Amino acid sequence: MEVDPFLQYSWYPESDNLFLLHLHEIFFSYLFYQILSSFIVPIANKQIFGHHYTSITSEKLKIDFDIHSVSMVQCTISLFLLAPVLTLPLGLNIVTYHDPYCSLVSAITIGYFVWDIIVCIRYYNLYGLQFLIHGIISFYVFCITLIPFSQPWIGKFLLFEASTPFVNINWYIIQLTKTAKDGKAVVPTWFNVLNGILLMVVFFLVRIVWGFTAITLLVFEMWKIRDELPVLLSISCVLLNLVMDFLNVFWFSKMIKIAKKLASSPKQDHKE
Repeated sequence: MEVDPFLQYSWYPESDNLFLLHLHEIFFSYLFYQILSSFIVPIANKQIFGHHYTSITSEKLKIDFDIHSVSMVQCTISLFLLAPVLTLPLGLNIVTYHDPYCSLVSAITIGYFVWDIIVCIRYYNLYGLQFLIHGIISFYVFCITLIPFSQPWIGKFLLFEASTPFVNINWYIIQLTKTAKDGKAVVPTWFNVLNGILLMVVFFLVRIVWGFTAITLLVFEMWKIRDELPVLLSISCVLLNLVMDFLNVFWFSKMIKIAKKLASSPKQDHKE
């Protein structure tokens, strides 16, 4: 297992409480995403997307653009971090197992979801209840890993992020097409179609097939050590993961409806 290179800078190095031990990582993770969204991403978007970004007059749309870019950074970081923890074997005790690197991954992810929840509350009229629920549930599930509880499953659930790059690329393509000066598609049709196919396939595999498989396996692991389990944590963990799984089913159903609409009207620009 990898080591936590930031543990030496802990504000509470002698603490047995994992929250306190990794509190500095949670804080600086939140601070990183706040600085990223407020200063770095707007500048980067101007450089990368040019007039497609600078010509946006809607404040809400520009905010949405920036947040998608932050999401792109976050999913890249998550996919990079999860590699060492993804291969942790089944059978590790979910009540007692923890290690510094798993806790680091949790801390960084918790910091992101603190930022995410604040954004969802601040721009509730833009993102609505479903994204706020997603942020709160994700925040809670990763927080309990620092109790510790279910630490061996951090990587297995972070694998959901594998679909996020395709989601964001799809959003970028739609916005770039809307702001194109000549009204034509900015990216080749084949790239748009390929990304759309990969989006639906990867989303279905990692968020639905693996999502329901993972929670089934986790319940099986819980059953094997049922005498050791904290009841409330176990029930909340399972139920909230199921909520996330069904929320993913809801989002996937919307993707299918959009895909069917585009397939039946190939010449119609996507306006959603």
